[in-house]
Amino acid sequence: MKWNENDLRLALRYAHVKEEKDSPFRDWLVALEPVLQEVITPRVTWRVFSCHKEADGIALEPGHLMLPGNLATSLLGECGQVIVAAASLGHGFDRQTSLYEACNEPAWALLWDAAGSVWIEKVMDELETVLKATPEFENRFFTDRFSCGYGDLPLALQKEIGVLLNLPLRCGIQVLDSCMMAPTKSITAFIGVADQEQPSRIRGCAFCSMNSQCAYRKKGKTCHES
Repeated sequence: MKWNENDLRLALRYAHVKEEKDSPFRDWLVALEPVLQEVITPRVTWRVFSCHKEADGIALEPGHLMLPGNLATSLLGECGQVIVAAASLGHGFDRQTSLYEACNEPAWALLWDAAGSVWIEKVMDELETVLKATPEFENRFFTDRFSCGYGDLPLALQKEIGVLLNLPLRCGIQVLDSCMMAPTKSITAFIGVADQEQPSRIRGCAFCSMNSQCAYRKKGKTCHES
């Protein structure tokens, strides 16, 4: 994988760095690309579940996982299946983070963390592209991808996902008691699969788990502004 212009802009926003074409921080991010390629070991896994709507939300089978709330119902209400996926950049990313911190390089550590946040989404984007091209999903339509912590979907579901996907064995991911994951740059996600085209339903800050403490919103901006 390589940086593109949108990746760089997003990473700068994650790092709370003002966007300027001649910003040295942009050059620093570009310099981090070969480091990322050297130290990360992306791992992905996914599994397809049947799903149906119930009074309390969307039920997945097998596994008896219930996705409560309006977000899951809105996105998966017309779907007969849902892909539950996970990805990680591996422990090499965390070791490099510790190295920057130990060397008292806070600026590099900050940009490195922001770069990892963008990179893990790129890994998941690539997985979604591969899935769309598989014969299993030919002539099927995907919903927006969404994760625990979006909207009203509880972060606590991470533990159940860890069991359903056997994340320690299949992806090297441990779900902690806090429901965060190790390695730190790990992610789980849901993608609905339907027989008819699905509109984009996830828009704006309402679906972000950080909407109540977002630094951009305090400044009257958003992280997705052009």
